[in-house]
Amino acid sequence: MSIKRLENKSAMTLIEILIVTSLIAVISVAIYSCLSSGIRVWQESNRLVVEEDIAMFFDKISKDLRNVYSYSRIKPQGDVFRFSFPAIVYTKADKGSGHPEGSYVDQLGKVEYYFDPISDSIYRRQANYSQAVSEQYSRESKIVGSVERLKFTYFVLTPEGEITKNEILDYIPSAIEVLVVFKDSRGERSMRKFIDIPIGG
Repeated sequence: MSIKRLENKSAMTLIEILIVTSLIAVISVAIYSCLSSGIRVWQESNRLVVEEDIAMFFDKISKDLRNVYSYSRIKPQGDVFRFSFPAIVYTKADKGSGHPEGSYVDQLGKVEYYFDPISDSIYRRQANYSQAVSEQYSRESKIVGSVERLKFTYFVLTPEGEITKNEILDYIPSAIEVLVVFKDSRGERSMRKFIDIPIGG
């Protein structure tokens, strides 16, 4: 009587195990390479987004400063982190102004730009006339994120010439310099803009 040997045909040979291991290693390297490239692309695009946001912030504050309006009941104020000033703003009309309810109009109001170190962001908010007189604002909007520091420097004309200040109160400067410091893959960098104020003194 002959005994037949049963063979396990489902078992893997050493060669097959080595081939599978090699394939897994090659696929892992390819996935890591794609992920690494994706992260680099994301970091580069994020850097460009911050620079574009800062450039848009410079444009926006320049436009607001071209609309500055001198008015005794709405005082400009500023320090290194914050600058508010009376200006013509496009905002919701005051109740009782004669405009349809909910309509938007150009009117005298107030604009403020400030840096919040907790969120590392620059914000803008504005007020219509009645809000500005009572030192209130509408809801702020974030202009730039991922900022390390914002600094306003104020230029004032005096009989001796132009001087710089880190703080102003109750008067409009002749110009300001805005410095924005941010970090990206290249390290800490900065962008700055000098802005003339037409009616400043």
